[in-house]
Amino acid sequence: MFKKGVSLLLAFVLLTVLAACSGGSGGSEGTGSGEKPGVKSGGDKKVTLKIIHWQQENINNYIKAFNKKFEDQHPGVTIEYTTVPADATYDQLMQTRMNATDADIIPLKFSFVGAPEEWSVGAEDPLWKQWIDGGLIADLSDQDFIKHYNPVDVANAMTYNDKVYGINMGKVSFTGMFYNKDIFSKYSLEVPTTWDEMLNVMATLKDNGVTPIGFGGKDVWPLNLAVQGLQASVHDDQLAYIKGLWTGATKLTDPVNLEVLEKAQILMDNAINGFMGIDYGTLPSLLTTERVAMIADGTWDATTIDAANPDLNYGYFPIPGSNNPANNKDLAGKYDMTWMVLEKAKNKDYAVKWLEMLSQPDNYTEFVNAAGFLPTQPNVKLESKFVGELEPYMNNFKLAWDQLFINRPNLGQYIREASVHAEFLAPAGPLKTPIELAEKSQADWDAAAPK
Repeated sequence: MFKKGVSLLLAFVLLTVLAACSGGSGGSEGTGSGEKPGVKSGGDKKVTLKIIHWQQENINNYIKAFNKKFEDQHPGVTIEYTTVPADATYDQLMQTRMNATDADIIPLKFSFVGAPEEWSVGAEDPLWKQWIDGGLIADLSDQDFIKHYNPVDVANAMTYNDKVYGINMGKVSFTGMFYNKDIFSKYSLEVPTTWDEMLNVMATLKDNGVTPIGFGGKDVWPLNLAVQGLQASVHDDQLAYIKGLWTGATKLTDPVNLEVLEKAQILMDNAINGFMGIDYGTLPSLLTTERVAMIADGTWDATTIDAANPDLNYGYFPIPGSNNPANNKDLAGKYDMTWMVLEKAKNKDYAVKWLEMLSQPDNYTEFVNAAGFLPTQPNVKLESKFVGELEPYMNNFKLAWDQLFINRPNLGQYIREASVHAEFLAPAGPLKTPIELAEKSQADWDAAAPK
């Protein structure tokens, strides 16, 4: 009896161990309820979907909420959403993750712009083109959700070599100024539609002890947004001028470029004292606390302004660089934030599902209202009064200078990157006159010409 009892006990222990091993311990994902190993109750594999992004609070908050919604609909999926500062930190993270295939979805800060043309001999391919040509970005052309987007915007912002490689989430402008409507009303000022009217606005404000303009000069690039506003209205055809720099038909010392620099200097002469020490994050507060009547900034910062002072009565207008109102009536800017799926992503199928869900009109509408973008989908109901007021300025939306410019490699400081460098011009920098800056810029351009 004793031996029989021991045998039964051993058999029971063995059965218990076997049952435990088949029940999901030791890392197995089975549940013992008849499901296939590795599958959760919602039918989704247990995966970690990796997405990176730059830090932009309003958009980050929306994406975090959307990620939770996606996880709820796909119970096997956990989303790892990594955000870093929007400066070179993000650029480095993007390249590192792309090279290591350590992400599933990566957004560009813009759209597919900057590819060399036949006339830009020696120009370097932008990273996005290198990635697509290298087979690193997934072709989304056959995805049904592409049909949710405006065909014109798909062609302009999401397509390369007749294939769709990204989903662009909206348009923004950065060639205008936010202004305090109550201050303008107090001094009987109208929105300026010509350069002479702009001069009158600034003079009237200064005569009444009001600082006209705020710039975020410490980070440099925000200062040059205003210059791009001038370029968009002073140049008859920016792309033709840029092409001419490559072919020799135009020069940076031409009257049209000198006009841009002269007017940029006037804007800086009407700016708040010490503007080169003001960082970009502080810029909106100059407007919300009424330290200035206007700030040169991108339309995306409207949500920041609203959060800082919900009662502020403000608007936005194109910087009128010309005395011909027709040249000043439209805003320029960029297609902002284009999502790309990595071709060799570990979870490519779920990355596409994520984009498909985000592209559903109801989700896209929520996103575009949170972001403050002008939509790339039709029939989107915009909640923001501010964004609604922008629409007349966006009827003939055009790309800004830095979206069109194709630069030479190995350039000097006066013409590098997007070539707009008013920070060298007084009162921001050491060069006293526009012609000095223009000549140094042209010299840098010539020195980098292909041999």
